[in-house]
Amino acid sequence: MFIRFESPKTYDSLIENFLTSDIFPSNSIEPAMDVVEQENEIIVIAELPGIKKEDVKITFEKNILTISGEGKATEFSGKTKILLNEIKCRPFNRSLKFGYEIDSSKISAEMNSGILTITLPKTEDVKAKEISIN
Repeated sequence: MFIRFESPKTYDSLIENFLTSDIFPSNSIEPAMDVVEQENEIIVIAELPGIKKEDVKITFEKNILTISGEGKATEFSGKTKILLNEIKCRPFNRSLKFGYEIDSSKISAEMNSGILTITLPKTEDVKAKEISIN
């Protein structure tokens, strides 16, 4: 089980959402994620297109997983005239709080083609156990 950090939809949040739309871009973005629970672990998959693994920071503290970083803008040599500039290189940050105890010493992460996969093993005491009837 994990808990998303989202505030309730109130009038203030609706105004904030409008003001942080593409018309008024914010300074950071949240990468899209999938979170999958398996018997012994939680898998977090995040889309980070165009981001190098060196530009990603992953922390796990007090059962909160945080993924943050920033993409680098494409650099051009010589005299260059940019005709269209839609690719934004803004910082990103996303946090998830887990309701399970995670074995932080065994967390692993790998990145392939802009997809970050983080494996968070559950501790032994939260894994499902079958109980036999006497």
